[in-house]
Order: sequence, then C-alpha cells, then structure tokens
Amino acid sequence: MDQTADKIEHHIESTRERLGTHIQELETRVKSVTDWRTHFRNRPGPMLGAAFGGGVLLAIMFGSKGRSCA
Repeated sequence: MDQTADKIEHHIESTRERLGTHIQELETRVKSVTDWRTHFRNRPGPMLGAAFGGGVLLAIMFGSKGRSCA
C-alpha cells in the first residue's frame, strides 16, 4: 500500500511540473502575440495604417456633428 501512495505522489509531482512548463510556454506565446512593439518592428506599414484608420474612426465617432466653427 505504501508503494502505491509513493507512485501516486510521484505521478502528481511530475504532472505539476509538466503543467507548470505548459503554463510558462503559454504565457510566453500570449505575450509575444499581444506585444504591439514586436508587430510594429516586423511590419511597420500595416501597423501605421491601422493606427491611422483607428484615428479616422475615432474622429468620425467623436467629431463635431453639425456644429459650426464660426
């Protein structure tokens, strides 16, 4: 019975280590995907286009509606 408990404990520890490794790998991948600086370095043109498009969209959404500048 004691050997069975030791095997279970060893299995649990090895599973924890594997899960920890997988979580760290997942965190690294998420950080690389969401890091806008990396995307800008790799492809500055599309990133500048997206920023410009976002600015235009915000200007349309929050711009003056029917207000006169005079």
